Formats: sequence, structure tokens, C-alpha cells
Amino acid sequence: MVVRGGRAVGVRTASGEGVVARKAVLADVAAPDLYGRLVDAAHLPSRLLDDLRRFQWDFATFKVDWALSRPIPWSAEGAHGAGTVHVAEGVDELTRFAAQIARGLVPDRPFALVGQMTTADAARSPAGTESAWAYTHVPQRIKGDAGEDAVTGAWDEREAAAMADRVEAQIERLAPGFREQIIARRVLTPPALEGMNANLRNGAINSGTTSIHQQLVFRPVPGTGRPETPVPGLYLASASAHPGRRSTRGAGRHAAAAPCAPASERSPLHGPARAAPATEGARSRDIREASGRTCGVGTHVSRAVGPKAAAV
Repeated sequence: MVVRGGRAVGVRTASGEGVVARKAVLADVAAPDLYGRLVDAAHLPSRLLDDLRRFQWDFATFKVDWALSRPIPWSAEGAHGAGTVHVAEGVDELTRFAAQIARGLVPDRPFALVGQMTTADAARSPAGTESAWAYTHVPQRIKGDAGEDAVTGAWDEREAAAMADRVEAQIERLAPGFREQIIARRVLTPPALEGMNANLRNGAINSGTTSIHQQLVFRPVPGTGRPETPVPGLYLASASAHPGRRSTRGAGRHAAAAPCAPASERSPLHGPARAAPATEGARSRDIREASGRTCGVGTHVSRAVGPKAAAV
């Protein structure tokens, strides 16, 4: 992020390309990346940086994609036409799953969210077949394995296959014959998900836990329950901002609307930042002053920097 005169005026890619913001910069990145890597600490108040040290990530994610020869043969009739199915044998098993993760253990009977893509959209695969996926959660820091496969979190080929087999076994219990119709599968471990999208820190899909201590006015840290950041002209547009991922596109929608709000309704958080270093002007001399003429659609900048930002 390029900050001049205490205001965000654009972004610079890893290759050195400068992109000017006419009105604002919307940062679709996790809060620790925005405040810990993309914005110089000199522009941020010490309180925010101190609070960020207590930021908590959500659980890691493990995902499997399948090409199936026919729809999943659920024993529960109501599951056949559903776009998504939550797979667990009741509340007791959900509680057991949650307790294992809380203890740092890889669950032996993972709760899974299953997506039936062809059921929801017939164009996803040939008639009579199914394109499906499922994801489950594992601890960010694995202390042990509740199962018998000695999964450590190395996520090599053996561990990835063992965990995928567990997910399939869970579905097989509630849809006998499921495994017989698998044509192909793709396994995405937590590191693989992060490699595909830098925002998914070790497969954390919520950009931070959604537990109550990091929701509403506490998201991503206390006192930051709005898209505004301590840097005027810079807005947090990722799921790290309220209301998080649970409300589809809510955080991005709020951040896109914020620069268009009356000035009286916009204010930087946590008070004034520290003075910018004298070298800032030299580092960003090729970034023109933001004109602030209109509030419109901007350009996404994702190449060479991983997470996305939009200059508008």
C-alpha cells in the first residue's frame, strides 16, 4: 500500500508497478497480511498492532473434489435434491468432532459439508453423473491424531490420502455405495489451499475465527467493526472485517459502499497514526495524488502480490 500525507493513494505490486486510487483502496486480504505486511507499521497506531498479536485464525480446511458416475445414494431421501448436505450422525457426533479439534487432534470421524454441484446445476457434468466436493476442518496446529493413521500435519501424499479416505468413509456410512461410483478425486490439503489463494492461511477460509470474541465490534480486533482502517482512504474488504464470511459478500459490500458515504460517516479507527517516514515520498513519487472525483468501480490487483486489493 502506498500512503502519502497520511492517506492511502494507491498500491504497488511486487514487480514495482504502481496503481493509482482515485477514491479509495479496498483491501481484500486477511487483516494480519494487511497490517503486518502490506501497510508500513509507521502508518498504524501501536494499539492496533498490539491487538493484532492476539488475532486468532479459524480452523484449517481439508477439501476433496470428486467426479462421480451417478448421484450420491443418500439413505435420507431429503438429501438427494439438496445443493449442500451436512454429514454427521447427530449432535453427539458433532460435539465429539468439535472437542477433538479443540484439543488439537485430527478428527477420526470428520464432520463434512458436501456440495452436490450437478444436482444444483445440471451443466456441471454429463447427465446421470455428479460433480461433488466436501470439506472438513482440522486444527491449525496439530498435536495428535484421534484416528489410527498417525496424521501429523505434514500433509504428504500418505496423510492426504488417509484424511480423504476418512471423509469418504463418513459419506459412505450415510450413502452406502458412494465409493463405488468414484471416477476420480482431487485432494486439497490446508497448504494446497493456501497455495491456491494466499488469503486462506493454512486453509483458514474465514480470515479469522468467527467465535464471539472476534465478531461484531471485535472483528478483526476490538474497536474495528467497520470497513474503515486507521489509514484514511484504505478499507478492509475481506472476511476479516464484519460480518465475516458467514454473510455472503457482506464485508466486501460494506467496504465498497463506505467510500461513497458522507464524510461525516467516515472516520479512521484507533485515532491518528504515527507520522510517516521522510522517505515515503521518495518511495511513492511515481504514484499520483488521488483525485477523489467519483466513487466507481476499480481494478483488482492480484498478480505478484497474492491477496487482492482494488484501487477505486
